[in-house]
Amino acid sequence: MIVLPPTRLRVRYSDVDRMGLLYHVNYLEFFEHARSDWIRAFWKPYKEIEDAGMALVVIEAHLHYLKSGKYDDELEVHAKLTDWGRSRFRFEYVINRVGDIEPLCTGWTAHCFIGRDGKPTKMPEELRAKLSAVSGTNNATTA
Repeated sequence: MIVLPPTRLRVRYSDVDRMGLLYHVNYLEFFEHARSDWIRAFWKPYKEIEDAGMALVVIEAHLHYLKSGKYDDELEVHAKLTDWGRSRFRFEYVINRVGDIEPLCTGWTAHCFIGRDGKPTKMPEELRAKLSAVSGTNNATTA
């Protein structure tokens, strides 16, 4: 499991619904912010991945809502890579208000590398080597 510092975001007015609560779909967007930050810090920006002819697609997503976020809340989105294999990997997330230990939302997303043809492709060797060096294995699971 590889954990990097959380991404901090502030809930904007456009992020809330008529009840003043963080609109449910924005939790997935916040997951993406944290995942992008994690990948950039650990490996490289998405743009460089795409320039190399690959993309990272979401193949599964799960959210568990626990408490509501509200306008102007400052949030921390914790993302950690928990599982990886030949072409897939999985991130787990926890979103909480800054200074609050109780999460607003938890969840996970699973991803697959695809090539320009839209078909699954192997994880780049450079990334596999870096993950192996940090985790001490050739791959965490068969994901």
